[in-house]
Amino acid sequence: MVDRGLVLDAAERVIRRDGAGVSLDAIALEAGVTKPIVYARVGGRTDLADALSRRLAARLVIAAGAAIGDLAYGRAMLTAFVEANLSTLAEHRDLFLYVTGGTAADTPRRTLYLAERSTTPMAQQLAAWRTNQGLDPAVAVPWAYAVIGMLHLVSLWWITEMDRPAELLAEQVAELLWSGLAGP
Repeated sequence: MVDRGLVLDAAERVIRRDGAGVSLDAIALEAGVTKPIVYARVGGRTDLADALSRRLAARLVIAAGAAIGDLAYGRAMLTAFVEANLSTLAEHRDLFLYVTGGTAADTPRRTLYLAERSTTPMAQQLAAWRTNQGLDPAVAVPWAYAVIGMLHLVSLWWITEMDRPAELLAEQVAELLWSGLAGP
């Protein structure tokens, strides 16, 4: 019996090989099963994209955690966070395009799931930093979502253009963000 994980692994392989426009038929063929088995184990395209977005979100969290390590909250930490996200999304370019591509049946749930995985730790750090600075920590959650939303769109643009290295773009984005986060 083919389990869900094997179907998801096959989906990742075929997406990496053939691009974000793959069909469920191609995924079933890669998994060595029929399309009804894909539906039974994972569901339709929206369900598959949801499951793959959870895998991608986990990779983003791991990469960001490794990149920022013990860095103090500041511009260097922000740059490391942005670069880790960009590099991870570049490494999984077609998977990112697949899960963000959308269909008529999609809801904002998948995008919010990707965002929530990153915003929760960011909001906690931002609230602690603002409290230490004597500033209102109540803005931490909307600011974290704004940062992640901006990073999402910048990443979509960048992985299709790739007109500059991830390190340079991370510096540019961090400069923009830090000027707002650091305050007057």
